[in-house]
Amino acid sequence: MANQFTREPESHFREPERIVMTARCSSAQERYWEIDARDPGTPALNIAVKWRVRGHLDASLAQDAFQAILDRHESLRTAIRLEDGRLVQAIAEHAAFKLPEIDLSGLPEADRTREADRIAQGEACARFDLGEAPLLRATLLRKSRAEAVILVVAHHIVSDGWSMGIIARDFVAAYQALGRGREPVLAELPLQYSDFAEGSLDGMAGGGLAREETYWQRQLADLPLVEVAGDRQRPATRSTNGASLSRLLPRALTSGLADLARREGTTFFSAAYAVLLTLLRQRTGASDIVLSTQIANRDDVELEAIVGPFVNTLVLRTKVSEEQSFLDLCQAARDTFEDAIDHHQWPFGKLVALLPGNGDASRPPISVNFIVQRAFIGELANDSFQLSGIPSPLPGALYDLNFILVEREEGWRLTCEYHRDLYDEATASELAAQFESLAEALVANPTAKLPRPAPTSLPIASPLWLPATPVAPPVIDATALRRTWLQQAGTQPTLFALNHTAHNLRLYRPLSRELGPDQPFAALQLLDPLVNGAAPTSIEQLAAAYCEAIIATKPTGHYRLAGFCRSGVIALEVARQLVASGKQVDLVVLIDCWAPGYFLRQPYSARLRFRLRRAGRFAKRFWQAGPRSFVTRMSFWLQSTAAVRQAKRLLFWRPAEEAADEADFWRTTDELEALIQRYALPSYDGRVLVFRSGAIPPGWPPDATLGWGSHLAPGTPCFAVDGEGHEGAFSEAGSRTMAEKITEATGLDRH
Repeated sequence: MANQFTREPESHFREPERIVMTARCSSAQERYWEIDARDPGTPALNIAVKWRVRGHLDASLAQDAFQAILDRHESLRTAIRLEDGRLVQAIAEHAAFKLPEIDLSGLPEADRTREADRIAQGEACARFDLGEAPLLRATLLRKSRAEAVILVVAHHIVSDGWSMGIIARDFVAAYQALGRGREPVLAELPLQYSDFAEGSLDGMAGGGLAREETYWQRQLADLPLVEVAGDRQRPATRSTNGASLSRLLPRALTSGLADLARREGTTFFSAAYAVLLTLLRQRTGASDIVLSTQIANRDDVELEAIVGPFVNTLVLRTKVSEEQSFLDLCQAARDTFEDAIDHHQWPFGKLVALLPGNGDASRPPISVNFIVQRAFIGELANDSFQLSGIPSPLPGALYDLNFILVEREEGWRLTCEYHRDLYDEATASELAAQFESLAEALVANPTAKLPRPAPTSLPIASPLWLPATPVAPPVIDATALRRTWLQQAGTQPTLFALNHTAHNLRLYRPLSRELGPDQPFAALQLLDPLVNGAAPTSIEQLAAAYCEAIIATKPTGHYRLAGFCRSGVIALEVARQLVASGKQVDLVVLIDCWAPGYFLRQPYSARLRFRLRRAGRFAKRFWQAGPRSFVTRMSFWLQSTAAVRQAKRLLFWRPAEEAADEADFWRTTDELEALIQRYALPSYDGRVLVFRSGAIPPGWPPDATLGWGSHLAPGTPCFAVDGEGHEGAFSEAGSRTMAEKITEATGLDRH
């Protein structure tokens, strides 16, 4: 229907461009090129802003004003191309700009805003071809004779948020000159973006940023994967399907937060960052929290008026504990941010290989982002109109969650951008409301200890996320519990072994036998557990159910825990929860269990070499054992891949009971893996033994403890055990080694 109100500019042929120069691309441009290459034209790299114009606006003068802006800024006449295998900025002498006008004034007033929002969303998500300049477009939406909206969209490879403010100011100034009948004369720039790109690359090549590189390598070592649990399982391939919502924070709250920051000698950013850290700790249970933020990265005054992608992303990593007060956390947040600022010149693109989401098609490198900024434009005016920024559409989601605090005339507005593949609008709304409520509680009592983390979302009404009535302890379906006593008598503390995804709990029998008759040994499995009537949504919930089963089996005394493969993650969380509740845990045994996310954080080339080496070793050993053994083991190995299991279901028939049993095993495995990938691993200071089987070739990974080292007490040992394959850890030789080390650690007398 809007087309009848549309007046498009006259049709024209694209003018042949004349490239006046080429320049190397900056590190930021190279990163945006790589993102675009994975999804050509992805709207997630679009920057969309909306300007409200009140007063008289002539469309032809507005178009000429935009043309003057392109003439001033080389970056807006730049295309990004490959020349002889090298990525370059191809800068044209001239790039024609056309401003389409859509007249909505004939619509009923109630429909104008709705139609304007629909058009704006479509334009914001329209794709750019990086090889064609200009990578900037604008659309004029005429709502009445005295009011209009201009939607401006630029690609991040030639612009950033600060640049959009420059474009707005240049637009108002150029239009002013044109409206007075003069040619717009915008001050000549001493530098262009290409000068900055060349200079920054020369600085890195000359070793001038070696200090920054060393800092970030140390700061990001063994980085944990921190994510807020989603409403849905993460899809295998990430889309850019994003949405946003916002809420205006009370002035009394933001003023109180700013006053607290001043008293403590820190910034409003650090105080707001500390609030978000507390919120993320509430939602994830993590004590080592990682998120990202952006800085303008315009260190020299000559760069302040240039349009281009100067912004750099910083990774912020801060430890949070129950012993801290909010004031303590504000200081820790300040220290983290100041250290990052001191090393801000190292490009984010050079850090991506160190980040937990790198190489995973389903994840961004960093899950959560946080921005605090003033509005890039306030209210600008000339003889004809007043121009102000208004909330803009979201072209696409670069992060799972992006929290943005922007100061506008009406106050600080908190926006939560969220990835719709993972989160519902209700969850994003709850997160924004929790930020506000938690900030109020922390500002009111900043010296109190931080509130305890909650494994699930709790009522918003309680400022410290503690419900008015105690939460019922986890209740599990007793029929889903499989408990196998491998040794029931003995004077030693009972050893509870978890085997969540395997049906044969007697896998542990060789280890029990080697430990001897004085070691009570119970193997536990919760199959299809229902925690308070629903399937568990986190490792914390699942571990709480196991805690209940363990305490119900043995209410008092000391505990020893063991976990094989993925079940080891549950075992460590069970130990953490038991200790937190005042129980004594003597020992945790992790058997062939990788720390969550550690393997995926390794460089892709290293992971590929590991897999090829393991496959070759596997094939050689089992072929030597005979073709039948080889085929059997290869079949099991292939079934561990979800795609192969799906193909097998489509192509082969199995007896119903056997197929159901196998499907149940793999379904439980996949569900547990999904929970583990969302689990933010806390630190654990108790006694732990780590064992690695022959399935993991010697000499790799870099952390001999399979990624657990930075989360466990210093000096936690890791032992290699003999045996073929993953379950070979429970071979006679492997069980003997594990029993010997457990005996040494606990002082158990073996018989």
